[in-house]
Amino acid sequence: MLRMRKIRTGKTRLPAPRAGNAGLIATIAIAFAGVAVGAISAYMGERGARAAAASASETPLSGEVENPVLAARDRIVAQILAEPAPERLTPPGGMLRAYETRSAIRPKIVIIIDDMGVDRQASENALKLPGPVTFSFLPYARDVARLASAAHDAGGEIMLHLPMEPEGAEDPGPHALRENMTGAQFMQALEWNLTRFDGYVGVNNHMGSKLTADMAAMKTLLGYLDHKGVFFLDSVTTSETAARRAAGELGLDVYARDVFLDPEAGSVETVKTQLALAERIARETGYVIAIGHPRPETLSVLGPWMTSAPARGFDLVYASGLKTIHDNAKPKTLAAAPSLRF
Repeated sequence: MLRMRKIRTGKTRLPAPRAGNAGLIATIAIAFAGVAVGAISAYMGERGARAAAASASETPLSGEVENPVLAARDRIVAQILAEPAPERLTPPGGMLRAYETRSAIRPKIVIIIDDMGVDRQASENALKLPGPVTFSFLPYARDVARLASAAHDAGGEIMLHLPMEPEGAEDPGPHALRENMTGAQFMQALEWNLTRFDGYVGVNNHMGSKLTADMAAMKTLLGYLDHKGVFFLDSVTTSETAARRAAGELGLDVYARDVFLDPEAGSVETVKTQLALAERIARETGYVIAIGHPRPETLSVLGPWMTSAPARGFDLVYASGLKTIHDNAKPKTLAAAPSLRF
């Protein structure tokens, strides 16, 4: 775990930096570890995280060039999510290159099950799903290391569902990353979460509608995850997410959820509707990222659907399969629609 020392100037102790300076502290620490995340000067001064985010949003990124392939996907996904449903669209050229096979190009579907670990029985039920599934575990779940290991042994891929501060009063859980943390507190909370269990290939946010909108915090997080060798997948809990811009400045790949399979609990019909939406996005753009939860109604629909998906022309893939889809995309940016994915 990184330990931050308080900065002294002569006899005067500088105040502990708050969240706006978390990026500065963490970036310097990461730089000393040999990781170049760049733009240290962007964090200079005693700015609050909100001010930093606002400044970043008002000023165009120097040298940022929109990737035409990913921008084309953004527009297609936005059209599909809009009402009324548009006519069939033409996938952008080059989108499927990473998934070409000898026989044919087939749409790819990534299924991620969030909130794993807290409800043990529900989590064990989720492990019975057929086909490639990525399971994202909450790090504060009891006996989470054993449960994650069981998921891996069952053939699942593992991610870490990182608690982050939301807008409003909802509780993201213990050791969540929060906007008002000092740099040291931020890194300590991050390290606590990242060391709860092993074997995860990526991280996605649990809640986080407030923190993911913070540019300084997202730069700190993305730079450190890259140092650890894991990717970040944005659950997209706010349309104001700064993940795309932060990743662009750091030259990193991040990914984004396209569809929530169960935005509300208890509705089998909603899950069926969202799966149909996911299929359409996959057909039109080459792939889709769908997130669900280990709820009875979700699992009851998802199991049979996954069994029949290959016969309908889809390939089910792990979340780590997304790592190749941006190989030909420069600069590296987030393939995400500009609005919330519901």
